Amino acid sequence: MATEFDHAQLEAITGGDADFEREILQEYLQSAPADVAKVAAAVKSVDATALARAAHALKGASATIGAKGFAAIALELEHAGKANDLRNVSAAYGRLQSEFAELESFLCQKVAKAA
Repeated sequence: MATEFDHAQLEAITGGDADFEREILQEYLQSAPADVAKVAAAVKSVDATALARAAHALKGASATIGAKGFAAIALELEHAGKANDLRNVSAAYGRLQSEFAELESFLCQKVAKAA
């Protein structure tokens, strides 16, 4: 699996409680697609402010659960938005989409195993 995930980070916020871990991951899986869609809309509309805001939210939630690789791409998009430099955001957004597909699959499997 290509996505970088910090299992220790997730364990640190859940205290090793499997039910709590499953709950947090399910919440993330429910909210993250909307956040990715906000990033997509900002990229499509070439809105640097909206991109920075949406990518920041996505970065924070992702880093909190331990999705380090995905959070790093969101951080790249956040920085581009804050700098109002949208020249390379399409490529970064493409990586974000690819990474999210892997992350989503990984997390769904993790939730299923915890059930």
